[in-house]
Amino acid sequence: MSGQARFRYALEPILLTRQWALDALLLELGEANAQLAECRANCAAAREQLDQAAVQWRALGAGAQALSVDQFMRLARYMDERGAHLRALEQAQALKEQERDALIDQVAAAQRGIDAVERHRKRMQAQFVKARTSGDFKIADDQWGMLQAGLANHDNQI
Repeated sequence: MSGQARFRYALEPILLTRQWALDALLLELGEANAQLAECRANCAAAREQLDQAAVQWRALGAGAQALSVDQFMRLARYMDERGAHLRALEQAQALKEQERDALIDQVAAAQRGIDAVERHRKRMQAQFVKARTSGDFKIADDQWGMLQAGLANHDNQI
């Protein structure tokens, strides 16, 4: 049989480079998901603060006692500030979601690139095995032919 030649994939460095790039993107995606979760928690907390302020507003309005202008202005400013803060947090959350979605697209593209190289590698390995097997059969056939010629030569001499 032929020597102990083994399959060596010429594009292995490209495959490794693509895998490293995918790993870096996955790490970045994990960080983006953590930041997005933090943004969502901040939005929920701000929403809760705004809801509590609305409850206080309704409680003050439901009472029979008169509401001072100072109390009214303070609560109105607080609710306005909490509303603006919530809107800013929601905008930041929307931006983080867009960034995360872009990273997801990049991860999908990187994975498709790795899959393409892997498919190519499998095809090249199958061709290598086929060529090696064909070579081994040719050597065996040649040896069989030489053996038969030797036996025929030996029979003729007897």
